[in-house]
Amino acid sequence: MVNISIDTQDPDLLCAVFNDKSANPLIEQVPGRRWSYSRRCWVVPNTRGSVVKIGQLFGKEHCQFSREIIRLYKPKATVEEINRYLNPPHQQPGQKQSWKYKPKNVEAANHPTIQEVVRELQIRNYSYKTIKNYKSALISLIHFVKDKPLATLPLEELKSYLHFLAEKRKKSYSTINIVLNAYKFYREQVLGEPKLPYFKLSYAKVPDQLPKVFSKNEVKAIFAHTTGLKYQMAFRLIYAAGLRVGELCQLKCSNIDFERKTIRIEQGKGKKDRIVMLSEKLIPEIKDYLQKKQPKTYFIENAETHEPLSTRTLQIVFAEAAAKAGITKRAGIHTLRHSFATHLLEAGTDIRYIQALLGHTDIRTTQRYTHVSSEAIGQIRSPLDDL
Repeated sequence: MVNISIDTQDPDLLCAVFNDKSANPLIEQVPGRRWSYSRRCWVVPNTRGSVVKIGQLFGKEHCQFSREIIRLYKPKATVEEINRYLNPPHQQPGQKQSWKYKPKNVEAANHPTIQEVVRELQIRNYSYKTIKNYKSALISLIHFVKDKPLATLPLEELKSYLHFLAEKRKKSYSTINIVLNAYKFYREQVLGEPKLPYFKLSYAKVPDQLPKVFSKNEVKAIFAHTTGLKYQMAFRLIYAAGLRVGELCQLKCSNIDFERKTIRIEQGKGKKDRIVMLSEKLIPEIKDYLQKKQPKTYFIENAETHEPLSTRTLQIVFAEAAAKAGITKRAGIHTLRHSFATHLLEAGTDIRYIQALLGHTDIRTTQRYTHVSSEAIGQIRSPLDDL
């Protein structure tokens, strides 16, 4: 059941409250939705379109709208209609239903295997994203094999599912590898069964793709076409320090050390802390920004709620700025991080320092940037030049 009410802090927003996390993909389809850290629920624009969309996604029988919403969007509703909205069929005695569009996943989420895996992942302090991916992968596998227990699943059954994902569903190599990792975690770590036949399964081949990189002129053009001080500071800091967009959103003002000219990144990818440099050129700009915006906790935060700005918001604003700058290459905000590493390499910075700044565990990840350094490649003389 999803409960929808008008937000007490901001009447232009609706609060959507539910306990089943498997319904997150549904609410994410509502335009303008965002997760509120202070309210601990999803908020969506208070519009008729949002109300209709939520009803379509969850099913009206699973939505409990507040009396204020009913009065707002159905002013001529009778007493019987209001009571029907306040007490949808799902809440009536003797009726047990799950989400209209996700009955299988909700049932599978309560599967003993899923609960065991999630519990073990939480005990080992795996990230929310990893838990979500493993859970989703195993739920899909349970649907595919139907009544067959995962604990004794034959190797051929697992291979059939992986082949189904690759050939029929056209899933990417990363999705296939997540399924294999999730199942191996279950058999290895949860059941404690080493040396099983599935160990011989090879991971899907990873395409050897080079990271896209902006030229310095393109970076300047993006900055020039970014409107709003907050977004200008966000993009400049990502490029200046090689931050991931999620790391920027979670960056606290207290982690910027002006005296030492460093920034402390806490619990980045892989739950690792690291120290990155603070551009001397950026120091006066940051101080000016802090004085004008006066963020309470997070460097880039919502002015009204003082919660960290969502990564999706920054991605959308960046795409708009890149389009205004006339950049046609398919590249997102993360490309600023790739550009940071490549431009450092072209300036002669030791690759081991770049590895530390980016927070890479394996030097081979950082070495990708040696293949995209256009400045170094441009200095190589072609044999045609000697003809």
